[in-house]
Amino acid sequence: MSQETETFEIILGRVEHINASHFNCLSFAKASDMVNGINVRLSNMAGGYPFSFGGVTWHDSETLYLCGEFSDASDKHLSVQKEMQRQTSGFAAKRFVKNKYKRFIRSDFSTFRIQWMLFVVWMKCKDNADFANMLLLLPHNVIIIEDTTKQHSDTKEIWGCTNQALSAKRAEVKKETVRQAKADYPNISKAALKRLVNSETCKVNGIGTFVGQNNLGKILMICRDCLIQGVEPPIDYALLESKDIHIMGKRLTFPTNNTPMSNLHIVA
Repeated sequence: MSQETETFEIILGRVEHINASHFNCLSFAKASDMVNGINVRLSNMAGGYPFSFGGVTWHDSETLYLCGEFSDASDKHLSVQKEMQRQTSGFAAKRFVKNKYKRFIRSDFSTFRIQWMLFVVWMKCKDNADFANMLLLLPHNVIIIEDTTKQHSDTKEIWGCTNQALSAKRAEVKKETVRQAKADYPNISKAALKRLVNSETCKVNGIGTFVGQNNLGKILMICRDCLIQGVEPPIDYALLESKDIHIMGKRLTFPTNNTPMSNLHIVA
């Protein structure tokens, strides 16, 4: 990342320190987040963007991604995948299925999880026009960041970034918004108050430094740029092919003549 040239270099797997006061950052933490009036439902957990892959309809990209953790040729992994696919959301698949079978996760999954995520998100982009169009509606020069500050998983700085200063400021705004709303509207409903708080806190940006690999944010930017350019993302298909990935009883095959992931650039 070079602040002098105002260019953000997208390198998957690299830890970033993104100065939010210098770059135009679009951060999201949950499916209800609003940015400039747009509901940025970019989270893997966000429903409403079903897509078909392997002859199966997936409620969200999280569920298919999780199936990659249980993707060898065994009957056990197939049964776990089927149980995941029957869930109504990626959240349910993760909480009620993955956590139950954690001991069966592929020991080599960390060696290909980033490329698998890129592949999964691109499959969603290709098969769900609403999701692809939402990406295209976002300003093309923004740095997309998954804000994982409030998460507790051990991979939160792999997929996203933390920003303690931004979190603290938004907490102040939340407290004041709740106080003012209850004073002005004593009978305000919990749902209305939640929407108001979300709207006001999402307006707070440009504070602190985002720290983490932000691989999901980078993957979304790669997919956005490829949609704009009308090209395929440079997925490392050779790596995925070498991992003998099985989804819903079928071995996936990938083209192996693609070059490995190259560096992409966007102007911030």
